[in-house]
Amino acid sequence: MYPHERTRGVLFSLGMGLPILYGALAHQYLQAAFMCLGALLALLLDPRSQALKQLTAIVVGVLAVILAAALGLNLVGHQYLAIAALMIFGFLAGQPKPEHAYWGLLGKYLATALLLAQLGFPATVEVGKAYFSGALLAVVLIVLQGWLHKTHETAHSPNDEFFQIIKGDTNGPLYGFTLPLTILVATLSANWLHVSQPGWVGLTILFVMHINDRLSWHHLWDRIVGTLLGIIIAYVAVRYIPQSALALVVAVFAFWIPFSLRKSYMLFSLAITVTVMVAINFALFPKGDLELMQWRFFDTVIGCFWVAVALMITHASMPENKALREME
Repeated sequence: MYPHERTRGVLFSLGMGLPILYGALAHQYLQAAFMCLGALLALLLDPRSQALKQLTAIVVGVLAVILAAALGLNLVGHQYLAIAALMIFGFLAGQPKPEHAYWGLLGKYLATALLLAQLGFPATVEVGKAYFSGALLAVVLIVLQGWLHKTHETAHSPNDEFFQIIKGDTNGPLYGFTLPLTILVATLSANWLHVSQPGWVGLTILFVMHINDRLSWHHLWDRIVGTLLGIIIAYVAVRYIPQSALALVVAVFAFWIPFSLRKSYMLFSLAITVTVMVAINFALFPKGDLELMQWRFFDTVIGCFWVAVALMITHASMPENKALREME
């Protein structure tokens, strides 16, 4: 683990662990959970550049996600408009290339917020405030870290990425349309199977599907195994660990997120699953929803199945692949 990854790990631990600790002490469970999730988004979006650029990029990104959730909430009951919005957001989420780190992640979060809000995930003013407060906490920690401890991380510029995308440096329309269509079909199949939380299926597709076939196939297995292990750990934590100690669980697993982003998608899936599942169950205190964790695994399997189907179809339809088959 590089020194800057340890530093980032501490930021993730504090940014996600402190809200849960606050919630346990102040009995503000729902607000604390979404503060934790807001901090997670802010830390992932951080371009690790100058303080002003960091602040602008993170605040704009978080506000955009909140607005996407608000749009999704307002489209509830308007089926065709909701589908149209999903297609647009999904198409846009599929355009940034892997090197467009900021816009690639933000696009996925915008589509996720829209989808989850449409399917009944909490999207109230109070939740939005809590989400934004968690992001601001993360910003303070990021700026403080930059002031106390200089690192030599590679920065990326959201502005440069944006103009590269505008100039046509994208994944192209085929992938852009395939991504939202896969989400739509998978979500409909999840509804047909009476899945408890079909929104997680779309979320799986957004973060697993990739323009690179080999990378996506590798991610499928890692996502399933990492999610299963994460659910088991989260279930044990929520079931047997006192509410006040869950902040430590979140902090420990959040610490590994920066390292796993570079090293292991399986470890990343495990760490994200534990932190998010613990936070969501924390929001539902005192009753909780342990059944949600079981459905989370089935949702992942359904999502990965449809990613595999989409990959096979798109791979067979790519012009270069057709040419190779003709030559054979």
